[in-house]
Amino acid sequence: MALVNASDLFHSIVKETTFGETPTTGATRYELPVAADQEPLAASATVIASNTKRPMRSSNGQRRGAEVVEGSVSTRFVKADFMDLLLENALCNSFTTNVLKAGDTDQSFSMITKFADDMYKINAGCAVTGFSITAKGNEEVAISFDIMGSKQTRSATDNALAVTNATGLVEFIGSEVGTITVAGQTLQVADLTFSTKLDKTRRFALGSNNSLAYGVNGVRETILTVKAYRESFAIDTAITGLEQACSFQIGGNGTGYSFEMPAAYGDIPKDTLSDGSAFAEINFSAAYDDTADTSLVITKL
Repeated sequence: MALVNASDLFHSIVKETTFGETPTTGATRYELPVAADQEPLAASATVIASNTKRPMRSSNGQRRGAEVVEGSVSTRFVKADFMDLLLENALCNSFTTNVLKAGDTDQSFSMITKFADDMYKINAGCAVTGFSITAKGNEEVAISFDIMGSKQTRSATDNALAVTNATGLVEFIGSEVGTITVAGQTLQVADLTFSTKLDKTRRFALGSNNSLAYGVNGVRETILTVKAYRESFAIDTAITGLEQACSFQIGGNGTGYSFEMPAAYGDIPKDTLSDGSAFAEINFSAAYDDTADTSLVITKL
Protein backbone atom coordinates (compact mmCIF):
# COMPACT_ATOMS: atom_id res chain seq x y z
CA MET A 1 0.00 0.00 0.00
CA ALA A 2 1.53 3.30 -1.16
CA LEU A 3 1.87 6.20 1.24
CA VAL A 4 0.09 9.44 0.31
CA ASN A 5 2.25 12.45 -0.44
CA ALA A 6 1.08 15.83 0.85
CA SER A 7 1.92 17.42 -2.50
CA ASP A 8 -0.40 15.02 -4.36
CA LEU A 9 -3.67 16.12 -2.71
CA PHE A 10 -6.01 17.68 -5.28
CA HIS A 11 -9.10 19.75 -4.45
CA SER A 12 -12.22 20.62 -6.44
CA ILE A 13 -15.57 22.25 -5.72
CA VAL A 14 -19.07 22.01 -7.18
CA LYS A 15 -22.15 24.05 -6.37
CA GLU A 16 -25.03 22.09 -4.85
CA THR A 17 -28.64 22.33 -5.98
CA THR A 18 -29.93 20.60 -2.84
CA PHE A 19 -28.16 21.25 0.46
CA GLY A 20 -25.86 18.40 1.42
CA GLU A 21 -26.20 16.50 -1.86
CA THR A 22 -23.12 16.46 -4.10
CA PRO A 23 -24.15 16.67 -7.79
CA THR A 24 -22.94 13.93 -10.13
CA THR A 25 -24.51 15.32 -13.33
CA GLY A 26 -25.64 18.67 -14.69
CA ALA A 27 -23.17 20.81 -12.76
CA THR A 28 -19.68 22.23 -13.24
CA ARG A 29 -16.91 20.97 -11.01
CA TYR A 30 -14.00 23.37 -10.70
CA GLU A 31 -10.40 22.77 -9.77
CA LEU A 32 -9.61 24.55 -6.49
CA PRO A 33 -5.97 25.70 -6.56
CA VAL A 34 -4.79 26.16 -2.99
CA ALA A 35 -1.64 26.98 -1.05
CA ALA A 36 1.00 24.25 -1.09
CA ASP A 37 0.59 23.65 2.64
CA GLN A 38 -3.23 23.65 2.56
CA GLU A 39 -4.76 21.26 5.08
CA PRO A 40 -7.86 19.31 3.95
CA LEU A 41 -11.17 20.08 5.62
CA ALA A 42 -11.49 18.20 8.91
CA ALA A 43 -14.47 16.22 10.18
CA SER A 44 -15.18 15.94 13.88
CA ALA A 45 -18.06 14.97 16.12
CA THR A 46 -19.56 16.37 19.28
CA VAL A 47 -18.51 14.37 22.31
CA ILE A 48 -21.56 13.47 24.42
CA ALA A 49 -19.92 12.34 27.64
CA SER A 50 -21.77 10.26 30.20
CA ASN A 51 -22.13 11.52 33.77
CA THR A 52 -23.18 8.06 34.90
CA LYS A 53 -21.05 6.59 37.66
CA ARG A 54 -19.91 2.99 37.35
CA PRO A 55 -18.00 0.71 39.76
CA MET A 56 -14.48 1.62 40.81
CA ARG A 57 -15.16 5.35 40.24
CA SER A 58 -15.33 4.75 36.49
CA SER A 59 -17.45 6.60 33.97
CA ASN A 60 -19.88 5.02 31.54
CA GLY A 61 -17.92 6.30 28.52
CA GLN A 62 -19.21 8.61 25.86
CA ARG A 63 -21.14 8.72 22.58
CA ARG A 64 -20.27 10.38 19.34
CA GLY A 65 -22.72 13.09 18.35
CA ALA A 66 -23.38 14.80 15.03
CA GLU A 67 -20.59 15.13 12.51
CA VAL A 68 -19.37 18.59 11.52
CA VAL A 69 -16.83 19.71 8.93
CA GLU A 70 -14.66 22.77 9.33
CA GLY A 71 -11.55 24.33 7.90
CA SER A 72 -10.23 27.08 5.69
CA VAL A 73 -9.03 27.47 2.13
CA SER A 74 -6.08 29.76 1.46
CA THR A 75 -4.88 30.75 -1.99
CA ARG A 76 -3.48 33.63 -3.98
CA PHE A 77 -6.17 36.01 -5.20
CA VAL A 78 -6.95 35.45 -8.89
CA LYS A 79 -9.83 36.04 -11.25
CA ALA A 80 -11.38 32.64 -11.94
CA ASP A 81 -14.66 30.71 -11.93
CA PHE A 82 -13.85 28.92 -8.67
CA MET A 83 -13.24 32.31 -7.05
CA ASP A 84 -16.64 33.54 -8.25
CA LEU A 85 -18.33 30.48 -6.73
CA LEU A 86 -16.74 31.07 -3.32
CA LEU A 87 -17.43 34.83 -3.38
CA GLU A 88 -21.08 34.20 -4.28
CA ASN A 89 -21.44 31.73 -1.44
CA ALA A 90 -19.87 34.13 1.03
CA LEU A 91 -22.15 37.02 -0.01
CA CYS A 92 -25.32 34.88 -0.28
CA ASN A 93 -26.06 36.04 -3.80
CA SER A 94 -25.02 35.59 -7.45
CA PHE A 95 -23.22 37.75 -9.98
CA THR A 96 -25.63 39.66 -12.23
CA THR A 97 -23.97 41.36 -15.20
CA ASN A 98 -20.64 41.12 -13.37
CA VAL A 99 -22.03 42.66 -10.18
CA LEU A 100 -22.34 40.76 -6.90
CA LYS A 101 -24.17 42.35 -3.98
CA ALA A 102 -24.31 40.99 -0.45
CA GLY A 103 -27.76 39.46 -0.16
CA ASP A 104 -29.85 36.81 1.59
CA THR A 105 -29.98 33.87 -0.85
CA ASP A 106 -28.24 31.00 0.90
CA GLN A 107 -26.18 28.55 -1.15
CA SER A 108 -24.06 25.46 -0.54
CA PHE A 109 -21.32 23.54 -2.31
CA SER A 110 -19.32 20.35 -2.04
CA MET A 111 -15.55 20.18 -1.78
CA ILE A 112 -13.90 16.98 -3.01
CA THR A 113 -10.34 16.14 -2.02
CA LYS A 114 -8.42 13.47 -3.88
CA PHE A 115 -5.75 11.71 -1.82
CA ALA A 116 -5.05 9.01 -4.40
CA ASP A 117 -6.78 7.34 -7.36
CA ASP A 118 -8.78 5.20 -4.92
CA MET A 119 -9.05 7.65 -2.00
CA TYR A 120 -11.49 10.58 -2.00
CA LYS A 121 -13.13 12.65 0.72
CA ILE A 122 -16.39 14.37 -0.19
CA ASN A 123 -17.38 17.30 2.03
CA ALA A 124 -21.02 18.15 1.41
CA GLY A 125 -23.25 20.97 2.63
CA CYS A 126 -20.34 23.44 2.70
CA ALA A 127 -20.70 27.19 3.14
CA VAL A 128 -18.29 30.10 3.37
CA THR A 129 -18.77 31.88 6.69
CA GLY A 130 -16.30 34.62 5.84
CA PHE A 131 -13.19 35.55 3.92
CA SER A 132 -10.30 37.96 4.22
CA ILE A 133 -8.03 39.57 1.64
CA THR A 134 -4.57 40.83 2.54
CA ALA A 135 -2.33 42.89 0.30
CA LYS A 136 1.04 44.54 0.91
CA GLY A 137 3.29 46.58 -1.33
CA ASN A 138 5.79 44.38 -3.21
CA GLU A 139 4.13 41.19 -1.97
CA GLU A 140 1.33 38.83 -3.02
CA VAL A 141 -2.40 39.42 -2.69
CA ALA A 142 -3.81 36.52 -0.66
CA ILE A 143 -7.32 35.41 0.19
CA SER A 144 -8.52 32.97 2.85
CA PHE A 145 -12.03 31.49 3.12
CA ASP A 146 -13.46 30.07 6.36
CA ILE A 147 -15.62 27.04 5.58
CA MET A 148 -18.16 24.98 7.48
CA GLY A 149 -19.70 21.75 6.21
CA SER A 150 -22.43 19.30 7.09
CA LYS A 151 -20.85 15.90 6.45
CA GLN A 152 -17.79 14.13 5.12
CA THR A 153 -17.84 10.79 3.32
CA ARG A 154 -15.01 8.60 2.06
CA SER A 155 -15.04 6.94 -1.33
CA ALA A 156 -12.81 4.66 -3.38
CA THR A 157 -14.14 6.19 -6.62
CA ASP A 158 -14.24 9.71 -7.95
CA ASN A 159 -17.33 11.80 -8.61
CA ALA A 160 -18.71 11.30 -12.13
CA LEU A 161 -18.32 15.00 -12.92
CA ALA A 162 -15.11 15.79 -14.77
CA VAL A 163 -12.97 18.53 -13.27
CA THR A 164 -12.73 21.82 -15.15
CA ASN A 165 -9.15 22.86 -14.61
CA ALA A 166 -8.28 26.46 -13.84
CA THR A 167 -6.28 27.96 -16.70
CA GLY A 168 -4.42 31.20 -17.26
CA LEU A 169 -4.28 32.03 -13.57
CA VAL A 170 -2.50 35.32 -12.92
CA GLU A 171 -1.79 35.72 -9.22
CA PHE A 172 -2.23 39.34 -8.22
CA ILE A 173 0.60 41.20 -6.51
CA GLY A 174 0.73 44.47 -4.61
CA SER A 175 1.48 46.59 -7.67
CA GLU A 176 -1.87 45.48 -9.17
CA VAL A 177 -3.95 46.80 -6.28
CA GLY A 178 -5.33 49.92 -7.92
CA THR A 179 -6.80 53.11 -6.63
CA ILE A 180 -7.86 53.02 -2.99
CA THR A 181 -10.43 55.67 -2.23
CA VAL A 182 -11.74 56.30 1.26
CA ALA A 183 -13.97 59.19 2.25
CA GLY A 184 -13.29 60.82 -1.11
CA GLN A 185 -9.52 60.74 -0.60
CA THR A 186 -7.14 58.76 -2.81
CA LEU A 187 -4.46 57.26 -0.57
CA GLN A 188 -0.97 55.86 -0.95
CA VAL A 189 -1.39 52.60 0.95
CA ALA A 190 1.33 50.27 2.23
CA ASP A 191 -1.05 47.43 3.04
CA LEU A 192 -4.71 46.66 3.44
CA THR A 193 -6.87 44.00 5.01
CA PHE A 194 -10.46 43.45 3.91
CA SER A 195 -12.79 40.98 5.58
CA THR A 196 -16.44 40.07 5.64
CA LYS A 197 -18.17 37.42 7.72
CA LEU A 198 -21.63 36.19 8.57
CA ASP A 199 -22.58 34.01 11.53
CA LYS A 200 -23.86 30.92 9.70
CA THR A 201 -24.84 28.22 12.18
CA ARG A 202 -25.72 24.55 11.99
CA ARG A 203 -29.22 23.24 12.67
CA PHE A 204 -29.40 19.85 14.37
CA ALA A 205 -32.55 17.75 14.48
CA LEU A 206 -33.72 14.63 16.24
CA GLY A 207 -33.40 11.46 14.18
CA SER A 208 -30.34 12.62 12.23
CA ASN A 209 -26.60 12.74 12.78
CA ASN A 210 -26.12 15.42 10.13
CA SER A 211 -27.18 19.05 10.28
CA LEU A 212 -29.93 20.61 8.23
CA ALA A 213 -29.31 23.61 5.97
CA TYR A 214 -27.55 26.26 8.01
CA GLY A 215 -29.19 29.21 9.74
CA VAL A 216 -27.91 32.77 10.14
CA ASN A 217 -27.50 34.87 13.27
CA GLY A 218 -27.06 38.62 13.55
CA VAL A 219 -25.74 40.80 10.74
CA ARG A 220 -22.89 40.79 8.24
CA GLU A 221 -19.66 42.33 9.50
CA THR A 222 -17.47 43.89 6.81
CA ILE A 223 -14.30 45.79 7.67
CA LEU A 224 -11.61 47.47 5.59
CA THR A 225 -8.35 48.39 7.31
CA VAL A 226 -5.83 50.49 5.41
CA LYS A 227 -2.34 51.54 6.44
CA ALA A 228 -1.74 54.72 4.45
CA TYR A 229 1.44 56.75 4.28
CA ARG A 230 1.01 59.93 6.30
CA GLU A 231 1.17 62.86 3.86
CA SER A 232 -1.10 65.38 5.55
CA PHE A 233 -4.06 65.59 7.89
CA ALA A 234 -6.51 65.80 4.98
CA ILE A 235 -7.79 62.27 5.58
CA ASP A 236 -8.44 63.07 9.26
CA THR A 237 -10.67 65.94 8.25
CA ALA A 238 -12.34 63.99 5.42
CA ILE A 239 -13.45 61.14 7.68
CA THR A 240 -16.54 62.45 9.42
CA GLY A 241 -17.57 59.31 11.27
CA LEU A 242 -20.78 59.33 9.26
CA GLU A 243 -21.78 57.33 6.18
CA GLN A 244 -19.11 57.55 3.45
CA ALA A 245 -18.17 55.35 0.50
CA CYS A 246 -14.96 53.28 0.41
CA SER A 247 -13.62 51.26 -2.48
CA PHE A 248 -10.55 49.56 -3.90
CA GLN A 249 -9.78 47.39 -6.90
CA ILE A 250 -7.46 44.51 -7.62
CA GLY A 251 -6.40 44.04 -11.24
CA GLY A 252 -7.62 45.97 -14.26
CA ASN A 253 -10.42 45.87 -16.80
CA GLY A 254 -11.07 42.30 -17.89
CA THR A 255 -8.71 40.87 -15.29
CA GLY A 256 -9.78 41.94 -11.82
CA TYR A 257 -12.41 42.87 -9.27
CA SER A 258 -13.48 46.00 -7.44
CA PHE A 259 -14.77 46.05 -3.86
CA GLU A 260 -17.09 48.82 -2.70
CA MET A 261 -18.70 49.62 0.63
CA PRO A 262 -21.31 52.21 -0.43
CA ALA A 263 -21.95 53.25 3.19
CA ALA A 264 -18.95 52.89 5.46
CA TYR A 265 -18.25 54.40 8.85
CA GLY A 266 -14.64 55.34 9.53
CA ASP A 267 -12.73 55.48 12.79
CA ILE A 268 -10.38 58.32 13.71
CA PRO A 269 -7.05 57.58 11.97
CA LYS A 270 -4.42 56.10 14.25
CA ASP A 271 -0.80 57.17 13.78
CA THR A 272 1.76 54.36 13.62
CA LEU A 273 5.47 54.22 12.81
CA SER A 274 7.33 51.43 11.01
CA ASP A 275 9.98 50.88 8.35
CA GLY A 276 11.10 54.50 8.52
CA SER A 277 7.69 55.97 7.72
CA ALA A 278 4.70 57.47 9.48
CA PHE A 279 1.34 55.94 8.70
CA ALA A 280 -2.34 56.63 9.27
CA GLU A 281 -4.14 53.37 10.06
CA ILE A 282 -7.86 53.55 9.42
CA ASN A 283 -10.71 51.09 9.97
CA PHE A 284 -13.95 51.29 8.01
CA SER A 285 -17.07 49.29 8.84
CA ALA A 286 -19.77 48.71 6.20
CA ALA A 287 -23.47 49.36 6.72
CA TYR A 288 -26.61 49.11 4.59
CA ASP A 289 -26.96 51.69 1.82
CA ASP A 290 -30.46 52.55 0.58
CA THR A 291 -29.40 53.38 -2.97
CA ALA A 292 -27.26 50.28 -3.52
CA ASP A 293 -29.68 48.14 -1.47
CA THR A 294 -26.75 46.32 0.12
CA SER A 295 -23.69 46.84 2.30
CA LEU A 296 -21.07 45.37 -0.06
CA VAL A 297 -20.64 45.27 -3.83
CA ILE A 298 -18.07 43.21 -5.73
CA THR A 299 -17.75 43.93 -9.45
CA LYS A 300 -15.85 41.92 -12.04
CA LEU A 301 -13.91 44.48 -14.04
